[in-house]
Amino acid sequence: LIYIIMGSYSFGVPLEAVWGIHILVGLYFLWLGYTMISTKFKLHGVILIIFGALMVSYHSHLWLNYLFK
Repeated sequence: LIYIIMGSYSFGVPLEAVWGIHILVGLYFLWLGYTMISTKFKLHGVILIIFGALMVSYHSHLWLNYLFK
């Protein structure tokens, strides 16, 4: 809550930059996990898909709450 009031994270990094990077990394994890499903690292692929989906959904939720408040 305090970060939303301030408008930036540590060292003045804007909220949108942090959330945007987390969303992009989450999308990359989704893609990487999807490509790993057909290899011998199937379990790792599933874990990456789960973490990617969590990252994208959570940080999109934060960003949308910030925009529509």
